[in-house]
Amino acid sequence: MATAYLVLGQSTPAATTLTTLVTGSTNGSIVGSFTVCNKSGSTDAIRVSITKSGGSAYYQYYGFNVPANSSIVETPGWTLASGDTISVYSTVGSTDFTATGVTL
Repeated sequence: MATAYLVLGQSTPAATTLTTLVTGSTNGSIVGSFTVCNKSGSTDAIRVSITKSGGSAYYQYYGFNVPANSSIVETPGWTLASGDTISVYSTVGSTDFTATGVTL
């Protein structure tokens, strides 16, 4: 069976609001690409956390500065079990977050 690559989650969270971007599927998910696009004219200090189902948040990025009108693209290979989450946070509220990958 061929692997189907999907958009696992997209969000433009309100300023200073931690928002769930992706929840691991029943059999798990793998995030192969993670994109952050700051559409504002100001630098954005973002946060990205991974939380195991029922566990505590562990930050992958905390106060990471994304310059005005620019993007970053990462290939993290984050693996999520069922119910694990990736959450995102923006200080300016006009930054797009996109996670793509596969569900297992």
